[in-house]
Amino acid sequence: GVVLYRSFTNNCIEGLSMSRMEQMAAAADKKGVFDSELDDLSAMLFADARQLSFDVTGRIVIPADMLKYAGITDTAVFVGRGNSFQIWNPIAFRAAQEKSLENLRKSRPDLKIDD
Repeated sequence: GVVLYRSFTNNCIEGLSMSRMEQMAAAADKKGVFDSELDDLSAMLFADARQLSFDVTGRIVIPADMLKYAGITDTAVFVGRGNSFQIWNPIAFRAAQEKSLENLRKSRPDLKIDD
């Protein structure tokens, strides 16, 4: 299955594997026990996350409250992001993609690739 949670950076649904979620939990454990950011992170990420199993045909059913949060009705866009993915309303994704392209044109980032 997969783990889904409401994105706290975009109006979309974030998805990842359980092993990736466990890595994120381990990283959160490295923060201070009384760190105020950890309270927010725990509330938004870990408390909101839903582990969903695949059905016999390899599908999941996305909870209605998550679909509502992302503004998804009858069509969705799945966007791969390396170790995770996002599920978007198609119109919202196009707008976000245009904004990202504009930002990238301004910042002109460079990726360093080790050989």
